[in-house]
Amino acid sequence: MGISIRPRAKLQITWLKAAGVKIPYTVGTMVELPRAVLLADEIAEVAEFFSFGTNDLTQTVMGSRATTRDASSRLVDEKKAGIFPAIRSDARHQGGVGMMVRMGIEKGRKRVQN
Repeated sequence: MGISIRPRAKLQITWLKAAGVKIPYTVGTMVELPRAVLLADEIAEVAEFFSFGTNDLTQTVMGSRATTRDASSRLVDEKKAGIFPAIRSDARHQGGVGMMVRMGIEKGRKRVQN
């Protein structure tokens, strides 16, 4: 798995290295989709930290449409229809999105510890 850096950024990095300039930095990534959670151990090989995109993660876990407005109205309609129990719209919802965030954290930390 490689990291893609835009050509302009590569050029700037080359100039800085040639000038002997050292800038401390860390490399992280957004975890916004269930697939990223499932592959968090592999992503942890190149990313030093994760930032979880809970809006996108919530929408994909719940099978909602892409826009927040559509998703929120659809969830309300589905809740009223009794399709699924009420959920909290944040990452602490332990039966869905919270599980995904926890899984991503655990997989990433496990890889780092090994």
